[in-house]
Amino acid sequence: ISFESSFHGRTLFTVSAGGQPKYSKDFAPLPAGIRHIPFNDLEAAKAAINANTCAVIVEPIQGEGGVIPADPEFLKVLRQCCDEVGAVLIFDEVQTGVGRTGALYAYMNTDVTPDILTTAKALGGGYPIGAMLTTNRYANQFSVGDHGTTYGGNPLACAVANAVFSFINQPEVLSGVEERHQYFVQRLAEINQKYPIFKEFRGEGLLLGCVLKDEFKGQAKKIVNLAGDEGLLALVAGADVVRFTPSLVIPFADIDAGLLRFEHALAKFQ
Repeated sequence: ISFESSFHGRTLFTVSAGGQPKYSKDFAPLPAGIRHIPFNDLEAAKAAINANTCAVIVEPIQGEGGVIPADPEFLKVLRQCCDEVGAVLIFDEVQTGVGRTGALYAYMNTDVTPDILTTAKALGGGYPIGAMLTTNRYANQFSVGDHGTTYGGNPLACAVANAVFSFINQPEVLSGVEERHQYFVQRLAEINQKYPIFKEFRGEGLLLGCVLKDEFKGQAKKIVNLAGDEGLLALVAGADVVRFTPSLVIPFADIDAGLLRFEHALAKFQ
């Protein structure tokens, strides 16, 4: 079971697990046995997860899908349903992990612990590395070599990841993410009073989505391009959301400088 608008990667199986046909349509025929249901829909989850379900994969915050946080109760229902039928609950924390939400991993902000967690991106602080974390129950099913990859276990990459953890996993760093979140959202709200383009700011920590009002739907890419013209790097998260994922230790002065450029871009947009 996966979810509509989800994103899990671009290999054949992960692009199939993702719930965005625009990414998977050119890979057909896709692997069978994957069902996509609405995100944050408790009743759909209860109806879909049954004795034939082997696993459920979910993002604690849908990144590519629009920076949409999972409702806490929704995650609890997924955990409960998986436990009832013996299915594995997988959290894809490639975007949300390693401090991005103000916790070392986003699941730590919830009352739900997954059976398997995927992590990458910030794990290496820019150096390429990915990892799968799991509980002893499932780790004990592996033998050496079962899950090997050509570049897996690279000693230098693992040393880098250890150094990243030693820096990120500090109370002052993680609490600073939440402080920056509050400041970022406050400044965005001030800009939005001047240029009322967005109807909502959502996300956690320093994974932020600026949701366009209905009259501006489909124009997130245009805004990102205008921001680029001002020397500001931003991302889209679908056609209707501008996404910010700055450094976890970005100075407040840099937030001001960056959002001033964003304000200039919005002035040109209007």
